[in-house]
Amino acid sequence: MKHEEIAKQIIQHVGGASNINNAWHCMTRLRFDLKDEKKVDYAALEKTPKVVGTKYQSEQLQVVIGTEVADYFAPIAKELGLDETSERSEGEKKGVVSLFMDTVSGVFGPIVPAIAGAGMIKGLMAGLVALNVISNQTDTYLIIDMIASGVFTFLPFFVAASAARIFKTNPYLAIAIAATLQFPTMTTAVAEGSISAFQLFGLIPVPVFNYAGTVIPIIFAVLALSYIYRWVDKLLPQVLRTVFTPTISLFVAGLLTLTVIGPISIHLGNLLAAGVAWLFSISPVLAGIVVGAIRPIAIFTGLHHAMTPIALQNFANQGYDMLMPMMFMANMAITGATAAIYLKVKSKEEKSLVLSSAVSGLLGITEPALFGILSKYKKAFMAATIGSSIASAFISFFGVRIYGYILSSIFSLPAYIGQYFVFAVFGIVIALVSSFAITYFLVPNEQAEDTEYTNEVNLHAVAKGEYIPLEDVPDEVFSTKMMGDGFAIESIDGAIFAPVSGKVTTIFPSKHALGIKTSNGVEVLVHMGIDTVNLNGAGFDVLVKVGDQVTVDTKIAQMDLPYIHSQGKKSMVIVVITNMDRVSKFSGERNLEGQHQAGALLERALLNG
Repeated sequence: MKHEEIAKQIIQHVGGASNINNAWHCMTRLRFDLKDEKKVDYAALEKTPKVVGTKYQSEQLQVVIGTEVADYFAPIAKELGLDETSERSEGEKKGVVSLFMDTVSGVFGPIVPAIAGAGMIKGLMAGLVALNVISNQTDTYLIIDMIASGVFTFLPFFVAASAARIFKTNPYLAIAIAATLQFPTMTTAVAEGSISAFQLFGLIPVPVFNYAGTVIPIIFAVLALSYIYRWVDKLLPQVLRTVFTPTISLFVAGLLTLTVIGPISIHLGNLLAAGVAWLFSISPVLAGIVVGAIRPIAIFTGLHHAMTPIALQNFANQGYDMLMPMMFMANMAITGATAAIYLKVKSKEEKSLVLSSAVSGLLGITEPALFGILSKYKKAFMAATIGSSIASAFISFFGVRIYGYILSSIFSLPAYIGQYFVFAVFGIVIALVSSFAITYFLVPNEQAEDTEYTNEVNLHAVAKGEYIPLEDVPDEVFSTKMMGDGFAIESIDGAIFAPVSGKVTTIFPSKHALGIKTSNGVEVLVHMGIDTVNLNGAGFDVLVKVGDQVTVDTKIAQMDLPYIHSQGKKSMVIVVITNMDRVSKFSGERNLEGQHQAGALLERALLNG
């Protein structure tokens, strides 16, 4: 299917073009600012080709595509009439957290390829120097270092251009502000250390700071520029705007940046870095546990970009960073937990998806694993979090650090060659093995308790309670087996579990029924209560969502039995196979009278073929 066709499907499933205020993308996700989140058809969206998963977080819909996201954003931007570099529409009213996350993800998303590529080169060169393969005094090293270090030295220029797109201001004026901060007059004063500040008009101090490699000052400077530019443009007559709007805007924004915004932002960046350093000073192990635990959920929610400015500030301040190695450990833990799921799933399709997601995780792209696999296996996600914390605590204890920004993939390992290399390797092993082992023991085999053969499906009790033959259900649609064959349970506590292992395919809007499809194609309906559709969802708490993988140990819903009974409704839970054309024989000859525990084997369906 062509990119354009998939783009049209995505637009349709998020509620149509009329429901989209704006759209942009980061390294792996499409991000939408929507008018009404309720119009999103999540089930259809997650079935769209190339869509790995979805998440609504911080007032934005995130659609995970993977590293090919730009190929799909281009036709979406064309359909919506957006600039392909569009980031955020003017006039949006968002919460502070949402606006902050939109800004951070918008700034760093487009420039990650540049800093990741340059970081990889720096890491490889550092590894070769540590192994004495090359010398850092040769011309060859110096030339390659220019290629790698230029991005980081002049990072404010990249950030300025990216921030200008977000704040809807002139990108060349934004770059001019970055050039102001790194003009030789400033950099020479920093290098010589002869003065602490210049004097503007003999009265106003302009502090001397090294802005190379910083990101926070230029982000705030471009934000201020955007307001100054609009304000000046609005005040001036039309005939004067072409010349005087950029002149006045650059002059005012430049002075404001040098005297106020830059110095305050430097102190703010130092404060953030000091906060991380403080956490490490209390206990490196504690720092590892905290950061390691936060990282997987941060990636899952799209908040992981918030760590990037802190890491970059650490490089600028102290020449190294200890956060990025923990990000590396988190990626490896996510990979390990995903790899363990390969041994749990049965279908070739699922195994293929798991394998490709695990390989992607090794390469530093964990969204396919998180959204495509771990979001369905909550215990595996927990295992990844635990593995990330253990490995991060280990490397923090030994002081593992990195000296330049690099993508957290297995190919970044050469960047650690040197004093901390052996600990980094052990950390990777710990992350992979611990998350793999915990997942293996926590997550049950798919259909291990349901099916002995691929041509049969076992139906288990969905609740603790009395078994009721389907013929005795007081609803002709079920008792005459119009819907299919099965049984019913009169629950005594309202806790409802899946009768089979499989994927949740349908959840009725009234929450009283849902559908599960097994790996061998059997479709099972779980219907809670008689005539309970009229309750419009009251009395039912569905604990799963469409697309979730469930087993007979998975609690899928909770019924409020007193409420349901108070409404004059019967609360028995009915389980039927709705595609009986797949079934050659359905057992029913056994004596199943009396109470059963949830999960007890009740019926067996033999399949055709």
